Amino acid sequence: MAETGPTLTRRERKIATQQAILDAAITAFARQGYDGTNFRDITALSGAKRALILYYYKNKEALWKKSVQTVSDRFSHLMSQQLKEREHKLQDDSDEAQVRMALNAFLDTLEQVPEFGQILLREGTTEGPRLDWLAKHASPPSAIGFRLKNKELNRRINRTVLRDILSSTLISIITLAPLLDASLAAALRTKNAGINPLSKKR
Repeated sequence: MAETGPTLTRRERKIATQQAILDAAITAFARQGYDGTNFRDITALSGAKRALILYYYKNKEALWKKSVQTVSDRFSHLMSQQLKEREHKLQDDSDEAQVRMALNAFLDTLEQVPEFGQILLREGTTEGPRLDWLAKHASPPSAIGFRLKNKELNRRINRTVLRDILSSTLISIITLAPLLDASLAAALRTKNAGINPLSKKR
């Protein structure tokens, strides 16, 4: 007789179900955006019925907000880890080295949490309540905080649109990587160009 794992308690099953729904919602919202996602998509990915999804998350908007907050928290946590690891190894304390370190950490974190960039890119192009909510709760510029010796440059990067431009450019590069790879591959007449940082090979 095959051994079976420990039986989950009711509370553990509840937590596992909620997490499965949340993971499915994150995937769906990242792939298809808010308007393109419906409960059938989340049901197909999670195995949970619509009634159960609504029991845990009330409505689509509440589930979207929880999904975005989860992805944003995950991104912020990993970004902090990346910066700590790099700061510890950094031998050059020049402003240029600090900026390079922060941008590289941001890119590496985007590769680990691509849903962050995907959701922001999908929902950050249309004005409305979701855009307003994103700006308050999941704004990408908050992930890049420079501490430079040049006070004027530090002010310009951290308190002006330059910070937004830097983060938005990096998000676009990572999120649109599949398209960039396919476009270059078509031009080169090859299966893939190998520049997609989200591919399994990369």
